[in-house]
Amino acid sequence: MYWIYFVIFIIAVLVPDIVAHNYSFLTETRAEELAIFVLGAVGFAIFIFKEYQISVQHKEREKNQQKLIQTAKDLIDSYSYIGEVNRKIEILMNIVMSSSDQSSLNKDKAKEIYNSIIEAANSIMKGEYAFLRFVNVSSGKTLREMKSSEKNDSNFLKNQELIEMNENETIKKSNGHIIICSQKIIKGAKCCLVISGYDHQQELNVHNSEILKFFASQALFLFSYV
Repeated sequence: MYWIYFVIFIIAVLVPDIVAHNYSFLTETRAEELAIFVLGAVGFAIFIFKEYQISVQHKEREKNQQKLIQTAKDLIDSYSYIGEVNRKIEILMNIVMSSSDQSSLNKDKAKEIYNSIIEAANSIMKGEYAFLRFVNVSSGKTLREMKSSEKNDSNFLKNQELIEMNENETIKKSNGHIIICSQKIIKGAKCCLVISGYDHQQELNVHNSEILKFFASQALFLFSYV
């Protein structure tokens, strides 16, 4: 590009020598002026075209940078999702393995698994606290309740609300809480897992719902066995 400007500049300087006589419709002076004007117009047109190319390249570069940033963000999200899925699988496997060995199950072991379920549910939904409640569906009485901390309040939840949740409604949100009940009733009892103060940005998707339902069912199985 610089060589083109240089050639135009040389030709413009030599115009008085190149245009050395009058033409049929132009005097020598007018012909020189016209030649210099044309050379200047060509140089200006080349400059505008070059500016346009630079602008297009700049926009293309910005577009590619945005794509690169989005790709990196998607990759990070993918790795985060994979890590979260692996963590959930690990939690499930630990709970399954802990409760599958029935020969070693006792009250202390069951309590340990209950706490693991509560901590896992809290971790998945990023809740402030969680608790398990075992309710007799006939009498409406609380058979047992396991909390993440005894200081945590669970009195806000009435057993009647839990009893009214049937097989078609085993999970719901209520006043900042997530309530998950076991689908089955064993020995007249059902188990409900309650998560309070959960992160509302944490989506209660199908995968999370199924995991939480599994936790409630597994807790009921332990309760009926131990």
